[in-house]
Amino acid sequence: MTLPDAPAAGPFWQRHAHDEILREQVALLRRNFPMTLLASLATAVGTLWVMARVADATMVSLWVLSHVLVVSGVYLLVRSIEPATDPVQAAARKLFVCMAAMGVSWGSLAHVVLHRGNAEAVIYAIGIVSTVSSGALGLGAPLYRAYVTYLGCAVGGVLLAVAMGGGPVMWPALILTTVYFALTCMQAHTGEQATLRSIALKLENERLVEELRAESRRALAAQEAAERADRDKSRFLAAASHDLRQPLHAMGLFLETLQRSRLTEQQRTVLGHAHAASGAAAEMLTTLLDYSRLEAGVVKVRPAPFAVQPLLTALEQEFGVQADNAGLVYRTRETTSAAFADRSLVGLVMHNFISNALRYTGRGGVLIACRRRGRRLALEVWDTGVGIPEDQWDEVFREFHQLGNPERDRRKGLGLGLAIVQRLVREMHTTVELRSRPGRGSVFRLWIDAWDGALQDDTAPLAPDLRFDGLYVLAIDDDEAVRLGMQSLLESWGCRCVTAESSADALAALEAQEVLDDRQPDLIITDFRLRHEETGKQVLEALRAYLGVRVPAIILTGDTSPQRLRDAQSTSALLLHKPVSTGQLRDAMAQLLGPALRRRGPG
Repeated sequence: MTLPDAPAAGPFWQRHAHDEILREQVALLRRNFPMTLLASLATAVGTLWVMARVADATMVSLWVLSHVLVVSGVYLLVRSIEPATDPVQAAARKLFVCMAAMGVSWGSLAHVVLHRGNAEAVIYAIGIVSTVSSGALGLGAPLYRAYVTYLGCAVGGVLLAVAMGGGPVMWPALILTTVYFALTCMQAHTGEQATLRSIALKLENERLVEELRAESRRALAAQEAAERADRDKSRFLAAASHDLRQPLHAMGLFLETLQRSRLTEQQRTVLGHAHAASGAAAEMLTTLLDYSRLEAGVVKVRPAPFAVQPLLTALEQEFGVQADNAGLVYRTRETTSAAFADRSLVGLVMHNFISNALRYTGRGGVLIACRRRGRRLALEVWDTGVGIPEDQWDEVFREFHQLGNPERDRRKGLGLGLAIVQRLVREMHTTVELRSRPGRGSVFRLWIDAWDGALQDDTAPLAPDLRFDGLYVLAIDDDEAVRLGMQSLLESWGCRCVTAESSADALAALEAQEVLDDRQPDLIITDFRLRHEETGKQVLEALRAYLGVRVPAIILTGDTSPQRLRDAQSTSALLLHKPVSTGQLRDAMAQLLGPALRRRGPG
C-alpha cells in the first residue's frame, strides 16, 4: 500500500486524500490527547512556581487559570470526537482547533511575563514553551499539520513577545527560536512519515486478514457443499441399492427354487442366462455396498495368519470359468507362503484386481502370483490388457474413473473397484503398486506381512450330516415377493417357515402358533429396513423380549446407508447383504446353528 500524496490545493487538513489513513491519524491523536492535557496542567502549575519569582505573580496566576479553562474546553471537545463514526474531515477539524487553542494558550505566556517583567523572564518563558512544545511532539506526530498549527501558535506568540520586548538579546532570541521552530517541524515531519508507514502497514495487514477470512469462508462454504454432496451421494446410493436389492434378492430365491425343479434343456439354458444377468447386477450392487461400507466406517481390520494358496485357489475357482468364457488364460503360480493380514479384506482387494484385469484384457490372459521380499509378501495380478499410461496411474484409483469407457458401458463396471482397493489398503495400513505399459499390460501388487509361524487348519469342510429338516424359521420382510421366495426356498430345504411383514405381524403369528404347540423358532431371519420406519434391530428386540430367549438371528439388508449399517452391526445377529446367494444363506445358518444341527442328526 502506497502512502497518499497531498493534493496541491485545498485546506491543509484535507490534504490527505486517503480518508482511511486520515481516520487512523485522527484516532491516534485523539487517543494521545487526554494524557497530554494532564501533563500540560502539571507544567502550568510548575510554571506558576518558576515565574512567580521573575514576573508578576498575579498575572501568572491569571494565566494559569485561563490555561486551565482552555484545557477543560479542549478536553470536552476531544471527548466529543468519535474517530470510528464521525466524518473524518470534521473530526480532523476539531483536533486542529484543539491544537491551535493549546498553542495560543502557551504562546501567550511570553506576553504575560512581559507585564512588569524583564528580559530574563522572557527567556524563562522561551525555555518553558520550548520544553512544552518538544513534549507535545509525541502528541502531534501522527498528524503533522495539526502539530505545526500548535507549534506555530506557541512559538509565534513567543517571537512576537521577544520582538516587543526589545533589548540586546532580541535578535539572538528571535534567530534561535526560529531555528528551533524549523528543526522541530522537520522532526515532526519525520515522525509523521514513520506513523504513516505504520498505518499503511496496519491497513494492508487488515486487508490481507480480511481477504484470508473471506477466502476461508469461501473454502468452508465449498467444503460444506462438498460434504453435503457427499452425504447426498451416500443417501442416493443407500436408497438405490436397497430398492434394487429387494427384487434381485427375491429373484435369486425364485431362480434357486426353479433350478431344483424339472426343466427342459431349453428352459435350463434360459435359466442359466437369467442367473448370469442376476449375478452381474448383484456384482454391481455388491461393489456399491463395499464402497458404502467403507464410507460408513463399519469395515474393521482383523489380521490373523492364513495360508495364501487356499485364497488363490478360491479366486481361481471364481474367475477361472469367466476367463475361459472370454477365451483368456487364467494361471495361478503355486505358493507355500503364509500371510498375517485380514484374509477377507485381502480377498476383496485381489477380487477387484482380478475383475479389473479380466475386464480390460481382450486376449492373452492373467497370472496370479505371490512373491516374498524379506518380511513382506507381494500378491500380484499380471495381465496382457490395454495397459495404463503413466500419467493415469494415480487417477485410476479415484471414484468412478474409468479408462477407455467414454460411453459408460456398465458391463465394464462402475469405476469403483480400484477406489475400493485404495480405501481398503488405507484401512489395512499397507500399500499397493501399479506398473503398466500401454498395449503391453499391467501388474498390480498388494503388499502384506509374511507369517512364519504355525497355521491352524481352518479349511475343514462342514460336517456332511448337517440337515435343515424340521427347522422352525420365522422370516420377516415387508416385500411380499421376498417372503414368498424365502418360504419357497426354506421349505425346499425341509424347513418349516412362517413369514411376517412386521414385528406386530410376527408376534401375532407366534401367538397363533402357541395355540397349536409350544415350540419356539430355531432361527429368525429379518430384513433390516421395514415399513413405517421399523428396523430389523427393533424387530429382534421385540421378538426376543416376547420369547424370553436370545433366538439366533440373521439380518438381511440391501441398505448401504452408513448409519443403518452401523445400527445393524450393533446387534448380535449375523449380518448378510442382499442379494444373498443360497450358499451364503446355508453357510450363515450352519454357522449359527451348526452344533444344534449336528445334534439333530439325519432324518
